[in-house]
Amino acid sequence: MTPDINLCCCSLFTNSQLATVLSYLSDFAFFFCNNLSTIIIIINMAIGVSSRFKSYLHRKLEKTRRHGAHPVRVTPPVINETEGGDLASLPAPKTMNLDVSTSQAKFDEQQDCSFFQKLPIEIRKMIYAYVWQGPYDHMYHESNGRHLHFRDGHWVHTRCVMYQEDDEDTDLIQQQMDLIRDSGRGDLLLWQRRLASTWGQRHWRCEERILYGTPTSIDRTDLGALMVTCKKMHPEVMESFIECHKMIFNDIFSAHRFLVQSGSARLIPHLRNVDLTLSVPFNEFAPFLSIGRPDTDDQDHIAERISIASAKDSRLGAIFAALADSPTCLHSLQVSLDVYDRGPWRKIPERALASHLERIAVRKGNKGKINYTVQLPAALPIRTHYAGLQELEVGGDEGDEAGEKKIALPFNVTRRPPLRYWQFNPGEVDHFTWETHHGEKRHQHCWIALSKATGVISNPYLIDFTGR
Repeated sequence: MTPDINLCCCSLFTNSQLATVLSYLSDFAFFFCNNLSTIIIIINMAIGVSSRFKSYLHRKLEKTRRHGAHPVRVTPPVINETEGGDLASLPAPKTMNLDVSTSQAKFDEQQDCSFFQKLPIEIRKMIYAYVWQGPYDHMYHESNGRHLHFRDGHWVHTRCVMYQEDDEDTDLIQQQMDLIRDSGRGDLLLWQRRLASTWGQRHWRCEERILYGTPTSIDRTDLGALMVTCKKMHPEVMESFIECHKMIFNDIFSAHRFLVQSGSARLIPHLRNVDLTLSVPFNEFAPFLSIGRPDTDDQDHIAERISIASAKDSRLGAIFAALADSPTCLHSLQVSLDVYDRGPWRKIPERALASHLERIAVRKGNKGKINYTVQLPAALPIRTHYAGLQELEVGGDEGDEAGEKKIALPFNVTRRPPLRYWQFNPGEVDHFTWETHHGEKRHQHCWIALSKATGVISNPYLIDFTGR
């Protein structure tokens, strides 16, 4: 008998005998993968076989055809009908070593595509840049600004909606609070929340859209559609999107994940315009500090004593090192640094941070214009028991009138105005002023004077937390 006839004889057995045969065949399904059509015919002739097993064999047949396995002819054992069809007496199959190769899926390299073969990469990037242009670009100060942040396990990019005439004023929020305080109409708590935002005082609109709003048409781009067009276009689209937009990071987690973690080395060289607005807890500045007497004479060399290698272990140091050590071509860079867990007392190790920031190379604009800006807290004589928290004195090598030497840096330094509103008690926003004890510069210090005599606000930079 032929193999097909021998297999068809299985349909004469009982259901239990047929199940045993099918179990035997399933153990050696690899050898019968090219005879599945015959097996399916047998199953259709059988009685009481479930449809799940039929669908399983159908999938095996489709998988075999799809991978294009080499046909292997294996002669099944002959069942002797005269001996009663004893299935237990079936001979054991011989072990066979078969070299069955399957075709590996490869992406189409688009050898016949005119877009990739006839157009050079420069022309293709011009086409991508045209795609990124939107109808709402003219409405906002940063026409190409995109907030990039990692949220719920994936990257999200939204448009920056800051306005030039308003949000460039770093004292805008407190001016609004002055109007509310004088008129008695308005929500001081709402503006206080915006004042204390970790997104900085320039991007409070953007934060509220992301946290409390939903994406709208002004946030839409064709990035997703172009990325899934083909694998060859995917890297070009990513590089063009980063080159044509200003990447704005407002939290240290997203900035560290994008610039430092694995896989970022390919994208960093394509950054052109970057905005780092980082308001972090005080412990992020700990690697830039040195514990000691803050009133010694060698404070100018504190930043030099702090090892750059040790500061790289911190997230801030790693972010600055990634921008400094990578072959970037930055056209503009804006860095805004602040500390949010010290209340209105804002003081950071400016000199130590400057030694890291000055290593980042940024191209100059027309006529030598500096496109590198660092925004720091207000320069207040806040007493501290930490060494290395002195303000950054920017200037030339000639020094000032007092004979103190100033530091020449490759970036411009701007400062935010001192805070004069804060929520010291739940549900109440207090207005205050900064009082300064005048004397020698080394011994000057300031404290908070509340408009209402509600107590003394302790200085968190003093180890004993004394009032002044």
